[in-house]
Amino acid sequence: MHIVLVDPPHKLFAGLRMWTPSFGLLSLAASVQAKTEATVEILDCTTFTDPWGDLAHRIAADKPDLIGVTCSATCLSPEAVEAIKLAKKLSPQSVVVAGGSHFSLAAEEMLSSIEELDYLVIGEGEETFAALASRIAKKGGENVDDIPGLAFRRDGTIVFTKPRNLITDLDALPMPAYHLLDMEAGAYYWHGMGRRAFGISTSRGCGDRCAYCSESQFWGGRWRGRSGRAVVEEIRYLNRHYGKSLFVFNENTFNWSRARVEEFLQELGRSGMKINFWFQSRVRDIIRDADLMAEFKRLGLYEVMLGVESINPQVLDHYHKRQDRALAQEAIDILRRHDIMVMTNVMFGDWYDTGETLQEIFAFVKRQGDFLVLTVTTPLPGTRYYEEAKQAGLIEEQDLGCYDFMHPIVPTKYLSRDEVGALQQKYLRKYYTQPRIIWGALFNRNPFRRMAYRLIMRYVWEHATRRPWQQPGYRTLTEAAFLAGGNE
Repeated sequence: MHIVLVDPPHKLFAGLRMWTPSFGLLSLAASVQAKTEATVEILDCTTFTDPWGDLAHRIAADKPDLIGVTCSATCLSPEAVEAIKLAKKLSPQSVVVAGGSHFSLAAEEMLSSIEELDYLVIGEGEETFAALASRIAKKGGENVDDIPGLAFRRDGTIVFTKPRNLITDLDALPMPAYHLLDMEAGAYYWHGMGRRAFGISTSRGCGDRCAYCSESQFWGGRWRGRSGRAVVEEIRYLNRHYGKSLFVFNENTFNWSRARVEEFLQELGRSGMKINFWFQSRVRDIIRDADLMAEFKRLGLYEVMLGVESINPQVLDHYHKRQDRALAQEAIDILRRHDIMVMTNVMFGDWYDTGETLQEIFAFVKRQGDFLVLTVTTPLPGTRYYEEAKQAGLIEEQDLGCYDFMHPIVPTKYLSRDEVGALQQKYLRKYYTQPRIIWGALFNRNPFRRMAYRLIMRYVWEHATRRPWQQPGYRTLTEAAFLAGGNE
């Protein structure tokens, strides 16, 4: 059996110009290889010279038995839907399966609207997909009702099998299938950080239940992580085989578990590796682990992204965010005392936001952090926040490609969508044109601050000169088909 796992072509954010492979597909591929006799390929199409054209050529030429398409975020769903339709058109006999958080949370809608889709994997995919692949290989997939975690159509009705329990021990999963990627692909070159930088994922979920968070909904409000020993083992593997030494932990909260953090620090110290890394954290966990920050710093931690979101009590309560301004300030102070860069993550555009509340949160973070991530509050399908906004008739943007936390989707009680977007752009300009940041891009003694400031200065300059960066080789599927005479 020949299986092709597809992460569809995506357009990169011009400010960073970097891409990280799908953690889901890496784990899925490794599990399928371990549990079946199938040959497995990963097509990370964003890394291709001609993303849509190359994808079309590979599917048409290979005619895989099973094609898996991932959709890890709502804003990536339009490309995922296009990839599913393209796959079925070019290889009608292939069984097409989709998975990922967005498809799982909107399963009924996806199966109702995408006739080319044969199966949906709901939730965690390693065991479900391997079981489905084995059944298809042996029996053609005639009866899959006993495989937990699936959804499909039968006689015009959408069928859900029983839910699959979450994997209790993530250490039992094999090493992600990095060997199936072109690790030297240009899209993996993290501009400003060099080829030594790479993103990894070591945990799943979060124990918080923030109303806007699709990850919390997808993972059932649970956090699970691989052991500190296993995390260091993966870092060592990437370091030895691919020369990676700067790591970004792409997960909601790397340091949820104090016990895991302590083991990670102990194992990293024993390894003797010289690395640098940064991660995202809740403010409460930084406060809890204040006594560990010196060791974190010694072993290579240079930055933490803090989920500040807002300092307005009414907005924080609406987010179901269990923190306040004082806690955010305490966490920031802890990091700054240890000379660890602070990346403040803030959201604009909750129902209760006004021009004054947004000015207040900007004033709070303006001098506090080294880097500002200023996003727009986005009601993601499947979340409580989305259901509330939908029932109130507030959702004004239907294009899911805009659900990227950078485009306003709903108005606030006091501001229109356009006003929210304008304020976001206004305060981003004010933040990144501060003299300390312009000066720091050239002369800051901390190389990581210089790196971060130069990245954003390049982005600002390109827009100021009206010479925006163009992603090499990127065309939409329509453009690719048109240029090829419609033969794809």
